[in-house]
Amino acid sequence: MDDSTLQKPNVYNRYLPFYDSIQRQAYAEFDEIRMHLSRIIQLREIRPGFSVWSSKLQQFISLYGYHFTKSDHLKLIDFYLSILSADNLSLIDVRICFNLLEVLLKKTHLITRDELIIDWRLLYQWAKLIRFHHDQDYSLVVMPDGIEQSFFNCVHCCRFYFSATATQEILDEFRPWLCPFDSAFGDAMYFFDLFLPVNLPPNLHNQGFKLWLPEFLGIWESVCSNPDWEYNMIRIFCFVGWYNMGYIDWEPWLSRIFTRFLKSLSLPVGSRAIAAQKKDTYPISTVASLIVAMMSNGSSCLQYLRNLFTAIKSFYYPSNTGDFQHDIVQFLAELTESFIDRVHLESKADRIWQFKPLQSYRLTEQDITDFVNCVKEYVFISIFNKTHLADAAKAFRDLAMLRPELVVPPIIEQLFSSANSINEPHRFTSILNCLTSITRQIVQQTLNFPQGQTYVLPLLMSVLPGIDSNDFDKTSATFQFLKAILMLITCVDCSSAINIRNDLTEVEKEVCLSTAQFEDFIIEFLNRTFQMIDSLSTEVSDGWVATTANDDNTEIELTPVITGIIEQCSSKIFQVVQEKIMNFLAASSFTPRVSKLLTDLVQPILETNPIETLKYIMPQTCERIEKIMHDSEATILTDHKGDMELTWCLVLFSKLLQARGDTLLVYKPMILSVFHRCIHIIHKKSYEAIANAAKNLLKSLSYVYPIDYRLTVENIDGPFSDF
Repeated sequence: MDDSTLQKPNVYNRYLPFYDSIQRQAYAEFDEIRMHLSRIIQLREIRPGFSVWSSKLQQFISLYGYHFTKSDHLKLIDFYLSILSADNLSLIDVRICFNLLEVLLKKTHLITRDELIIDWRLLYQWAKLIRFHHDQDYSLVVMPDGIEQSFFNCVHCCRFYFSATATQEILDEFRPWLCPFDSAFGDAMYFFDLFLPVNLPPNLHNQGFKLWLPEFLGIWESVCSNPDWEYNMIRIFCFVGWYNMGYIDWEPWLSRIFTRFLKSLSLPVGSRAIAAQKKDTYPISTVASLIVAMMSNGSSCLQYLRNLFTAIKSFYYPSNTGDFQHDIVQFLAELTESFIDRVHLESKADRIWQFKPLQSYRLTEQDITDFVNCVKEYVFISIFNKTHLADAAKAFRDLAMLRPELVVPPIIEQLFSSANSINEPHRFTSILNCLTSITRQIVQQTLNFPQGQTYVLPLLMSVLPGIDSNDFDKTSATFQFLKAILMLITCVDCSSAINIRNDLTEVEKEVCLSTAQFEDFIIEFLNRTFQMIDSLSTEVSDGWVATTANDDNTEIELTPVITGIIEQCSSKIFQVVQEKIMNFLAASSFTPRVSKLLTDLVQPILETNPIETLKYIMPQTCERIEKIMHDSEATILTDHKGDMELTWCLVLFSKLLQARGDTLLVYKPMILSVFHRCIHIIHKKSYEAIANAAKNLLKSLSYVYPIDYRLTVENIDGPFSDF
């Protein structure tokens, strides 16, 4: 079969060395699944084959992607729709159908409206059962877990394929329910929210939103008592606005939409806080998407957004704490995320049939700049909110993706000014958390922001004071930032390139000169790390101490930093790192509290250069173990308290046995001797180390290992003229 006829196979499979066999296996597995699903219909045996082969189909798609033709794709959709129409279908099988339909339909660009039509009434029958089902309250019928969410996801994917006449049919069905004084009004809005087709092509708009949007806007304007169904109506406005950008004139409604949203935030005004309103009236993400959908070149929506932020600016300050801050900071995150989504979709709108904004309505470069300038002030204020920093960091990341030249330099200047401040440690930590999310924008050269790379070395040097054993939050934030940025750069001294290359720009020359500080940075980083480890090791000197959660976090964050340096550095810098780590390990013994932290330092250099690492550490470690056992063998084998130095050496020995199996064969006599001497130890920690050593040795001798862990294919030790 020609692979070009397949819908969307898993693109990553083609990079595997056995891709041909994967292809053959995929064809064979799909033929088997297709055959058994058809037999279910032919033999009228839903159970147990339906659930078994549906599960296999879902697993097949997760492994191979949509590795079938469009004809088979459509047949699978029709198959599960036909199962939903069967009588006496169990609710478990119904949930399976919902899940599979969602999987088959979520890639909407694979199937157009002309190729598939779904009857909304089929799904409506199940919607009524789920909406009005009360038997579970009396323990008569138990609804399967997650069936309601599965149904919502399924309908969301299916509504793109409702017929052109579905809108009128849905209105005819539910318009008689639209009485604001009847509870049926809420049910009607629930079903409108579920089923109304909001993404019909422009030539069908007269059969789509134009039949009901003015009426719904009038109802929404006339009711101001915050009814429950307003939640569904706002969702309807959001969806119809998002999929019909440029075809709806929102200008007359902007003031009312923003006023209602401001009211729904329930901000405390005056000397007494107003009574809190129902929190489910205006979903933040929905309102944010609606606002972004209403923006256009020449629209006053952005001005209304500026006015909204001006009105609530004081509530963003960290000193104004309250439940309301969650909503207003989340609004920033959702607003910027929706804007990013729109920019992304408009960049490929010609390839997505269900998203066709009017050409004159699409965002311009100036619109993007104006939006960033409108939002960035409030994002910068929210960065220092201790409770909702994560949402503020997301908003900051999105703004940096849009216009890095407007947001990256100011935040870096703030970091430089707060790095040495001892009065506001939270300020440094908050800024560092935000910088962690924009490392790609810092190291990436773009046409509008080419100078980002010039900040890399100054940033690396300025964050080193954040490694502080007395402040684990700051230390963790520092390690996270270093991990994020070191995974994106190569640690190579390129300062001599300016004398070799004559095609470098002024910015590139500045970057090359700054790379001379890489070695100084790494030495200072390791010194501070070793100092922190020494501090942790000597905090309790009179016995064992349990590892704390802060220690575990430090281990998790530190190891990737060392890995990021080792895997993308020059040979000269690698030698510096290897020598300093080995000397530090050989000089002292450490408490169990930091033993895991230290052994994780060994892992990166052990993976990158196992031969040299083992040559330097393995003999010394085995000799220390043999010496301790020889000096006190009579007592140490029966001592339940154990020996701290011996335990540390055994933990390090266990870590060294994680090296590639071929590199361990040279040390076979040493390894066997240690096992023979220490296998009878009864101290728990020491015996666990020996057991882990045996496990690691068996893995190393039987597993397949990569011989190159680098993340770049460039010859970073080659001449700069070849870069």
